[in-house]
Amino acid sequence: MSLIEELAKLRRALAERAALGDQLDAKREMEHFVSFRSLREVTEAADHYERSGWDVDRSGGQDANSRYLLRVYREQPLDVESAEQALRGVHAITEKHGGTYDGFGAVFIDPDGSEPKGFFGRLFGTP
Repeated sequence: MSLIEELAKLRRALAERAALGDQLDAKREMEHFVSFRSLREVTEAADHYERSGWDVDRSGGQDANSRYLLRVYREQPLDVESAEQALRGVHAITEKHGGTYDGFGAVFIDPDGSEPKGFFGRLFGTP
């Protein structure tokens, strides 16, 4: 997927989270998933992510398609500006090293004092 498509996907996800009550300004771990064809690419990319302020989980090994997997993450707010800046940075490093961007994730943070919603509550917007 192109950066433009990933940004559009991110904006939709953030709008859905906001509608469900996610506290997007609250810091939480935002993670990105990337993959590379060679050990050299994944090693150079991991070093680049770390120099750019990201933590890297290198324990993914290779997948069924012989691609090397990385989880790139850091603690940050999930507001639109911060999330887009993070996605742009990770995507640029991934492309520079010949990798593929495979998506993002982050935990849902409920408003203070409210009970956390279960999976279906978050999915359908019900308690």
